[in-house]
Amino acid sequence: MAFTIEQEQALLALLNEKKITLSELPAATELAADDLLLMRQGILDKSVNNDVLKAYFTPPESSLIESGIVKLSNAINSDDEYIAATSKAVKSAHNIALNASQSVAEQALSKSANLSDVADKEQVLKNLGLLEAASRSGITALNDKNGWLSIPVKAMGKLSNVIIQWGTVTLPLISDGGIGEWRQSSTSFSFPISFPNACFSTGCSLLHGGSSTQWVAIASASPSTRTTGRALIQTRYPLETNPSITWIAIGY
Repeated sequence: MAFTIEQEQALLALLNEKKITLSELPAATELAADDLLLMRQGILDKSVNNDVLKAYFTPPESSLIESGIVKLSNAINSDDEYIAATSKAVKSAHNIALNASQSVAEQALSKSANLSDVADKEQVLKNLGLLEAASRSGITALNDKNGWLSIPVKAMGKLSNVIIQWGTVTLPLISDGGIGEWRQSSTSFSFPISFPNACFSTGCSLLHGGSSTQWVAIASASPSTRTTGRALIQTRYPLETNPSITWIAIGY
């Protein structure tokens, strides 16, 4: 049905004065409830001529605080608070999140692997500031009577190894010369391993002076090359047995 201008004005006055509610509208206007519903949904809006009156029949747009007509959207990147997401938009967002979760799971490190599953171990050490330390060889040694100890260090901005070597050496027996005269016995000896660069210090202690009556002897050791050293004993007493010393050498 269509309202006359007089009917619209009379109805509008009733609504504005709150003398009638929308629930009472069908009886007051002799409109069927179905017709009123169609008018509120906008299907029969054209039968209502007054624009102000249409507000009572057409629901407003929905908002955060008011229910009403909702606009739908398939967008998954919108921040609009007045548009509702469709099931398609929800499914698209779900699929993206699921794929991202699976990708993270594939790239994540396993606790039980103890970092063995790291793709670029060198880059990880670099990021942690441990690349230089990890590139150094560890402390190595030969624990023996004639042995050595190699310790990695950084000196003058360069990586190197300080090497400490030790051992014993027996010198030749010298019987010439009389009491009161200095006698010398010397021999060369080999280091257990070669110093890569140089041997810069040696020292020694007397193990046996070679005399059963007097142990007045002077022992010394000096580096000769990167692989050998020289031992020397000086004494003023005849040697009865071969003298011996223990030595230590330091280099890098």
